Amino acid sequence: MSRTTIGAMLAVAVLALAGTASAHDGNPGKTIKLVEAHKDLQPTFVDTGQPGPSVGDLVIARDGVLRENGTPAGTFTQVCTLVELGSNPFTSTYECSGSIALKDGAITMQGPFVPAEPEGTAAVTGGTGQYRTARGEIVVRAESDQIVVKLAR
Repeated sequence: MSRTTIGAMLAVAVLALAGTASAHDGNPGKTIKLVEAHKDLQPTFVDTGQPGPSVGDLVIARDGVLRENGTPAGTFTQVCTLVELGSNPFTSTYECSGSIALKDGAITMQGPFVPAEPEGTAAVTGGTGQYRTARGEIVVRAESDQIVVKLAR
C-alpha cells in the first residue's frame, strides 16, 4: 500500500474526528456541534520509523470548523500517533490529541481512535477562556462524520 493511499485513508479517519462539532457557551451540560470546513482535507502523514505504517507514525490535521448554519466557528487541530498496527490503517489504533479553537476559547481532547469502528469516544481534557473548566466527552460517529462534544455538568 502506498504512502499516498495510507495518507488518504487516514485523512478519512481524521476527518471523522473533525467532522461535526453550534457553539453554545461553555456552561456545563451543553452540547457543541460543528462541521468541518473542507470535505477533502489532506492531513500530513509523518513516517517516523520503518517505511510504511508502523507504531509511532503520526497523522497531523488542521481544518476550519463551521456552525451548523455554515458560518465560520473556529479551527480544529489534531495529532494522532499510531499505537497498535492492525491489518490496515483503518483497523489500526491511534492515540489522538487535539483542540477546537472557538471565538470564546479552546476545548482540548484526547483518546484512542480506530477508524473502522462506527463510534468512538474521546475525553474532553480541558480548555481555555469560556471553556477553562471544560470536562466531558466527545462521541465520534465515523460514518456520518459527526462529532458531538458533551460538556459534563
